[in-house]
Amino acid sequence: MSQAELSVKVIEDKPSLLTVEFSNLRREVLNGIRRAILAEVPTLAIDEVLFTENSSPIYGEYIAHRLGMVPIKTPDDPEILSQISIDIQGGNPPNMRVEYQLRAECPPQLGQPLTVSSDMLKPLGVEEARPVYDNIQLFKLGQNQVVELQATARYGLGKQHAKFSPVSPVVYTYKPVLIFDKTKDEPCDQHVSVCPTNCLEYKHGELVFTNPWDCILCRACEKACKSGATKIMWDENVARLTIETTGSLPPKVILKTAILILLKKFKLVSEKVVA
Repeated sequence: MSQAELSVKVIEDKPSLLTVEFSNLRREVLNGIRRAILAEVPTLAIDEVLFTENSSPIYGEYIAHRLGMVPIKTPDDPEILSQISIDIQGGNPPNMRVEYQLRAECPPQLGQPLTVSSDMLKPLGVEEARPVYDNIQLFKLGQNQVVELQATARYGLGKQHAKFSPVSPVVYTYKPVLIFDKTKDEPCDQHVSVCPTNCLEYKHGELVFTNPWDCILCRACEKACKSGATKIMWDENVARLTIETTGSLPPKVILKTAILILLKKFKLVSEKVVA
C-alpha cells in the first residue's frame, strides 16, 4: 500500500505568528515538533541579577523575576540554535553571556511615580541582544527611590524555565469534517443559528460548512439535531500548526530549529545503535 504524499502549505505568515497546514503527516511527528518548539528551542533570557542599590519597596527577587520574563532578541540561525540545544541537553551549555545595565531614579521634581520600563535595560557590547519590546513595565519608583543593577542573560531551554521558551501558544488542530445525512427527514435551518462561530449554512437541503477551519468542534449543531442527521468529525490527515512567538525569534526560525533538533537527536541515536 503506497503512502500518501506529504504536503506543507503556509496559511498565515506574520512577524510573530505562523500557521502551517500539513497533509499526511503522522500526529506523533507533529506533536514531537510542537513539544520541541515549546521545550527545546533555545533563547536568551536574563538569569542573573546583581543589585548595587535598591531603595524601592519591591524585593530584588521580584525585580529579577520580572527581568527574566522580558523577551530578548536572540540570533536567528537555526543551525547554530539547534546545536546549542543539543549541547545544553548534553550538559555542555555555551559560554555566551550578554551583560545589561539598568539605573533608574525618581527625582523629586517629577511630582509622580516613575515607571521603569524595559527600554531602560541597556545591553553592554551586544546591541542586537536588546529587549524585544521597549514598553514592558517592570516596576515603579517613588520620590528619591533608586534602583541600580547589572543583569546577565544566557541561553536556556523552555524545559528548564518558561522564560526561555520562544513561544506563548503553539497548537495544532485537525480539519473539521461535517457529515450530513439527507435521507433523515428533519429541517436543519435552526442548526445554523446554534453555531457559535457562524460557520454553517443550510444550502440546497443540506447543512454545509462556510469554512471548516472556523469550526471549533463544539458539536452544538450535532446536539441540536434530534434525528442524528448531523455529525461532526475531524480529518487526522490534515492539521494546522499555529505558532505565536514572544518575539525573541521569528516563527519560521523556531519551526526550522525544532525540526533540526529532532533530526540531530535521531542521528545521535542512530550513531549509538550502529556503534
